[in-house]
Amino acid sequence: MSFFKVKNIINNYGYEFIHLKSTSTTMDDAKKYIKQNNRNCVVLADQQYEGKGRRGNKWESPKGNVYCSISVNNFLNIKDHFIFSAITAISIKMALENFDTKDIKFKWPNDIFYNNKKFAGIILDTHILKNFKQYMIIGLGINVESSPILSEYPTTYLKEFSKVKSVPEFLIFFYKIFFENLNKIQNSQKNLFIDIYKKSLMFVGEKIHIKLRDNSVVKGIFKGINNDGSLKLQNEHGLTSVYSGRIQI
Repeated sequence: MSFFKVKNIINNYGYEFIHLKSTSTTMDDAKKYIKQNNRNCVVLADQQYEGKGRRGNKWESPKGNVYCSISVNNFLNIKDHFIFSAITAISIKMALENFDTKDIKFKWPNDIFYNNKKFAGIILDTHILKNFKQYMIIGLGINVESSPILSEYPTTYLKEFSKVKSVPEFLIFFYKIFFENLNKIQNSQKNLFIDIYKKSLMFVGEKIHIKLRDNSVVKGIFKGINNDGSLKLQNEHGLTSVYSGRIQI
């Protein structure tokens, strides 16, 4: 599998491209690289043996799928960090449109679904160097060749529902779109992407259950999201904002 064209695209945007056959987690590799080089990078692995999802959950990482971490200069205020997740999800959706795949949906806060089945997830992690320079590490996993069988929700993979034939073929489109979108939010087009993200949200207007960090569950009608990425929930207590949690399905 050749990543020559992928490497050229990433290098043209001023990022170092690191391709690994196997690693513990690309998030840790990205942190090590920026600590040593103080420069942005894209780390792509064929396989991870300690892949992590949100809240430390294990992300199944067999060969054939996308396991990637992108380090970005953290130019946004903390209240706007959700936009990094939003443009990543939007870029995946836009890339898949080049393979005649539409109706991609986003499950708040950072899961991506097709036909009510999850095929991708995103995590964010802020990393600060000793010189106080801040990076945002964007981690993404995309099922391409296969997907795990989970009890929490149904899963799928790109080759099951799209015309994607290989990981490099998909990534050529994804990285071009991602870096173009990143440039746009650097040019003060943040709200544009929040509006685009909102249009593809699942469960808006429906009654939902949200599992919070302390494992308690809140219920209510999903009224969409605020510009900071928090979820708007309407229940007997009125309209409240939920900043962290997981919609149970």
